[in-house]
Amino acid sequence: MASNFDFLKEIDSELFEIIEDAQKLFLSEYFNQSVVQVRIYAEKMAKKIIGSTNQEQTFDDILNYLKDRVKTQREEEFIEDLFFIKKQGNACAHGEDTTAINALEVLRRAFEAGINYSYYKNKDEKIDKLMFDETLLITGKKAKENKIVDKYIKLAQEQTKEELLNQKQADFLSGEKEDNENPETKIKDKNSISNAKQYKTKNKNPKKEEIKKKIKEAKKNLKENINKTQKPKQNKKNPPKKQTKKISKTDFGFIKLVLFLIFCIFSLILIIKMIF
Repeated sequence: MASNFDFLKEIDSELFEIIEDAQKLFLSEYFNQSVVQVRIYAEKMAKKIIGSTNQEQTFDDILNYLKDRVKTQREEEFIEDLFFIKKQGNACAHGEDTTAINALEVLRRAFEAGINYSYYKNKDEKIDKLMFDETLLITGKKAKENKIVDKYIKLAQEQTKEELLNQKQADFLSGEKEDNENPETKIKDKNSISNAKQYKTKNKNPKKEEIKKKIKEAKKNLKENINKTQKPKQNKKNPPKKQTKKISKTDFGFIKLVLFLIFCIFSLILIIKMIF
């Protein structure tokens, strides 16, 4: 059967065997024993890193030694995982019951510690890409990644569609609420699909109607102005009869006055000749 820790076989077979026993205990639901076994795995790993053979040196001593020499984030994460495993293992060793979820987390931390340990040994970047697989732990077979990915993509798409529908429904309800509160929006309700034709015939464009009305008024005013301007022209060409009579009388009086003056002049001349 395949294992999450297969990468340790060639790097450190001793650590691989210890962690395999921990996985078997977990599958048999011996969660406390599984966590204690993982603690043994973590302590062995820490000793291998510093090359310690001192049997009196405790796990705490080794971890504190490593903690004081942390230089990178990888090393910091590695020490944190070892501290977590030590704490959980000590609790189970002293008779405290643990849960399946907690024991699973301990195995996951053991996997991360094993990745960092392997990288420390051979600097293989491919190991960094490995992920802890719960399905592989339980069934001994790798999860079908493609099917799982497709499943989650489908779920995400369905969730997105549902969110869009909910958003549209919320927008519609909020718009309907605003329409009910605002009296002006009640007019919009009439302009629905069912009575669109009727609404268009009853409610023509007010701007177009106003423009047509103004054009009619302008035409009417233009005609009136044309009629007014034509009357004075007719009067100039064809003056009324009364006006012609008045003009003829004045001309006749003027002629009489001129003749009378001429007569007076000739009469004075004749009188002067007769005297002299």
